[in-house]
Amino acid sequence: MRILLFGGFLGSGKTTTILQVAKYITATCNETVAIIENEIGEAGIDDKLLADSGIKVKPLFGGCVCCQLTSDLVCAVKEIHETIAPDWLIIEMTGLAVPAKIVKLIDEYSDYYNAFKTVTLVDMGRWPELKEVIGPLVTGQVEKADLIIINKADIAGADRDEIINDIKMIAGNAPVLVASAADNLPPAVIEEVIRCE
Repeated sequence: MRILLFGGFLGSGKTTTILQVAKYITATCNETVAIIENEIGEAGIDDKLLADSGIKVKPLFGGCVCCQLTSDLVCAVKEIHETIAPDWLIIEMTGLAVPAKIVKLIDEYSDYYNAFKTVTLVDMGRWPELKEVIGPLVTGQVEKADLIIINKADIAGADRDEIINDIKMIAGNAPVLVASAADNLPPAVIEEVIRCE
């Protein structure tokens, strides 16, 4: 089982991106996908919508996946591995979670995967404001990610290049892709997301 962990602040486009990635994996790669989602302040993924594609959804209610639900998350990963045994497990974090904490948690308490990748989505249009108001949270989501997708590039203002360079500096050596999840993600971007080692 390979794990994709999606992070990013509220409204960055995680759910839309996850749906596109999951559908690509099932339709193009002919592999199975399970999704763990958090439904705090965001639209949930409709499991009935995805049932025909071989995608199963397990919602976790009650709080942020990085704090209150840590034990539930480990149990959910184990349960999915033992009962569904999908090729892929996608975990959608709440907008307030920092991926590095979840990675540490799963590394310590779970050995049910053979590849793990963290993907952070950044809302390009709101980046300057979010960085100013809640800087440590949004920069923490970018710093330790394996891949960053700068989303909503189609509605960015004149400071587009400045924002991209700022995020690249924070991301270090992690690849940074620019896209608009509202228009379908190009296959090359999805291929980069699912390239796990």
